[in-house]
Amino acid sequence: MVDIVNKIIMLLSKGMSNRKLYFSDHPRVDSYATEIVNLANEFFYSNNAKELYIGVIDGFFVYEGKRVFGPSVTGKQLIFIASILHCGGFGLQRGLSVTDVKKFFDITALKIIPVKKIADARALFETYGIRTIRIGDRYTDKAAALIGKKGKTWSGQRVGEGLQSPTFLYQELYDFVAKAYGSAAAGSEVNVEQAQSVSEFMLKYIQSNFADVMQYVHYPDYDSYTVGHSVRVASLAVYAGSKMGWDDKDLLAIGAAGLLHDIGKSVIPDEVLLKKGRLTEDEYLTIKDHPRAGAEILMQQKGVSEYDIAACWGHHIRYDGTGYPGQPRWAVRHPLTALLQICDVFEALTAIRPYKPALDPHIAYSIMLNDKGAFHPGILAAFISMVTLYPPGTYVRLSDRRVGMVVEVTEEIDRPNLLITGGEGGVPLESDDQYYLNLMDNKNHRVTVTKLLLDYLD
Repeated sequence: MVDIVNKIIMLLSKGMSNRKLYFSDHPRVDSYATEIVNLANEFFYSNNAKELYIGVIDGFFVYEGKRVFGPSVTGKQLIFIASILHCGGFGLQRGLSVTDVKKFFDITALKIIPVKKIADARALFETYGIRTIRIGDRYTDKAAALIGKKGKTWSGQRVGEGLQSPTFLYQELYDFVAKAYGSAAAGSEVNVEQAQSVSEFMLKYIQSNFADVMQYVHYPDYDSYTVGHSVRVASLAVYAGSKMGWDDKDLLAIGAAGLLHDIGKSVIPDEVLLKKGRLTEDEYLTIKDHPRAGAEILMQQKGVSEYDIAACWGHHIRYDGTGYPGQPRWAVRHPLTALLQICDVFEALTAIRPYKPALDPHIAYSIMLNDKGAFHPGILAAFISMVTLYPPGTYVRLSDRRVGMVVEVTEEIDRPNLLITGGEGGVPLESDDQYYLNLMDNKNHRVTVTKLLLDYLD
């Protein structure tokens, strides 16, 4: 369907250009309008849809919560008109008529479009008698997602509290890390400043919707787990740091550093990085070299911060100073690097890898607590108290066989607040039938968590 969207965007722009050259009923203008209607009808028929909404956000097109990259150059005229009309995009309705498309072209051909706000634009469309093209509101919350918690795609409606979810955010984080690693592997420039930009997205969203973000961080295939690992480590670090009361400057720094901390792995051959069996001594030394390689890569980039380099170099250096790479005994570690190291190890233990299954958090904590001298004791204790036995974003089975997603930890580590997504027996509930359950409420005292479902989404 994206191909149809691309074609419609390009045809709209071509139609607008031709209308400025010719009169409304000129054959060329008419042919563009007819082709747009035919493509829209194909879309409506194939999807059983009532509307095809093409969003415009910050100079790019959006369809179904994702950027549409193809027509970003050829579609500039449509982006410009959306700006003039103070709108966030256009909804083509089922029953779209050639007449309405041509009237839209007529408006765009005006020397002066009498619009100061979106209400004026809607009034103008009404004056021209346009009934099958809807003007959407602007998308104003840049840190929120384009798809809501109940799966409702943003399509030009006002953005409110009910329309925030992590889909767009996670895509931005994942795409940035994948691109950064690809650039590093190819010896090209890494856009470090973009890490700081997407970290701002992450900070604003995670502070209130951490559970939603974490449920999206899974590894559909082993080839992508390194990228997903960096996104999840960064998310964990921002969440934990915010719960510990760190200021926004430090949270932005640790978010960006977390996204880049493993960039040295971009130069490790896949046959070593993704090996399922035991590593040879030489292969292990290659793996151990990734912090040094990553720091070297980052030092060659523009806009890199001291935190980025320190996190990349030091995330495998233990609290007692051992680990790798080696460092002077007198060196003092920054709390940001100490927290990032904890998040890095916890994520590695609780995630699926080519060579191991995921471990339950309580087993991961046991391993980490028994590794004396590995972690900053105060920060590790704080991390465990905030992430608990059932981290936000994971799924659990209850004693009455219902299934729920953990949305918030409480003062009792085994009684989180849940969003019930499955009825008795775990049968999935429709989004409108899902509901919240507070296990700390006295009326729910008989209900307990019986199992953590690490592979529930799979």
